[in-house]
Amino acid sequence: MKRSLMIVAVTIATVNCSGVSAAPLMDYSAGKTAIDLNYRGSDFEYTNSTSNNLSFDRKSNVDWGITTGLGNKFAIQYNGYNAKSPDKSIFDAGLGIFNTVNIELKTQEFNVLYQIDENISAYTGIIKSKVVGGFNGASISTNEKSAMQFGLIGSTKIGNKTTAYASFAVAPDVTNWKIGVSQEIAPNLDFNIDYRCIEVKKITTPNYNGSDDLKTKGLGYGVTYKF
Repeated sequence: MKRSLMIVAVTIATVNCSGVSAAPLMDYSAGKTAIDLNYRGSDFEYTNSTSNNLSFDRKSNVDWGITTGLGNKFAIQYNGYNAKSPDKSIFDAGLGIFNTVNIELKTQEFNVLYQIDENISAYTGIIKSKVVGGFNGASISTNEKSAMQFGLIGSTKIGNKTTAYASFAVAPDVTNWKIGVSQEIAPNLDFNIDYRCIEVKKITTPNYNGSDDLKTKGLGYGVTYKF
C-alpha cells in the first residue's frame, strides 16, 4: 500500500505541484536534522503580459534546505533557491541595438511538516517568490509574491541503500515539483540526483500595470547530511 501511494505521488508531481527539497528526512524525532545542498543547471522561459517570450540558456546555481524534527511527528523546514540565468543579448529592431538581459528567480519556503507514516508526510507553509534582473546594467526587481501551500512528501526504498522520492504541493499561481533518487554513500550522508521545475505566474512590478510569468527547470545533484 505504501509503495502504491508513492507511485501516485510521483505521478501527480509530474503534473502540477509546488514543493520541498532533496532526499527527505522522514524521522521527525526531536532534534533530528537534515541539511540539503544541490548544484542545479536551470534554464528559463519568460513571458510578459504583452506576449513577449524569452528563453534563456542553462546556468548552474545552488539550492539548499534544512529540516529539523520537533517530535510528535512534526518538523519544520526552510528551503531556498536562487536560479539565475546567463546574460542574453537581444536585438532591439526599433533602435537597431543589442540589449543585454539576465534574470534571477529567488524562492524561499517556510514549512511545517506532519508525518502520516514512515513513507509519507503532509506539509503546509509559505512560499515566497521574487524576480530580479538586469537590463543593460540597470537593476530590475519585481514585487515579492507570497502564497500559502499545502502538499505531500513521499519516499520509498528501491534498493538496500537507494531511495526514490518526490514532493509536491498546491499554491496559487505557483508550481514547483521535484522527483529524484538518493543513494547512501556514507553513514548519514546521501548523494542525490533529481529534476526540479518551478513556475511562478502573475508576477507584478512596481509602476507597471501588467504581469509576468516565469518558469525554470533542470537537473540537479548534491548531498543530504542527516544527524
